[in-house]
Amino acid sequence: MSVLVHLCRTCDHQSAWHERGNGGYTSCRCCRAGTTEPDPAPTLLPTWTSPHGIREPLWEPGTQRNVGTMHASRTCDCAACHEAAAATTRREHPFAAPRLVGLSGR
Repeated sequence: MSVLVHLCRTCDHQSAWHERGNGGYTSCRCCRAGTTEPDPAPTLLPTWTSPHGIREPLWEPGTQRNVGTMHASRTCDCAACHEAAAATTRREHPFAAPRLVGLSGR
């Protein structure tokens, strides 16, 4: 499923890669050092189904992923991620009408 992440401004990897226990999965010195300078604006990492290539829905902010595995994690629950998720959901919903702002002259 697609997910919102904060990227490190130093190395452009996900901030989660800098957390304890994840450094062994990458050769990036920044990630392995465990220090990060996260970009406050979230980045959408989209995923698609296989074999049809249909865009997958977004994990809601604050959702527990991979429960019961050694790769369990929680999606970011910050206000910026909630705002981005709401905007993405509005934009992608098949029945959502486009927002027409300023066309009424009021």
